[in-house]
Amino acid sequence: MIALIIGGSGSGKSAYAEKLVKQISQNNRVYIATMRVWDKESENRVARHREQRKELGFETIECPINPGGIQPSQD
Repeated sequence: MIALIIGGSGSGKSAYAEKLVKQISQNNRVYIATMRVWDKESENRVARHREQRKELGFETIECPINPGGIQPSQD
């Protein structure tokens, strides 16, 4: 299953997506992070999101530009 979660900055997209994936799958969890880091605030947000996912079993791919060609690992 592939799900696209969209919404405004700070709207809870990440938390919603992580909850959805935890309900659907125990394996092959891939998180594609597309946020561009512009300043200290965005650096802090990225660090917070990394910490949130730390123990959730996601493969995280950070790709703020052109994520269309991403191929998750096949482990």
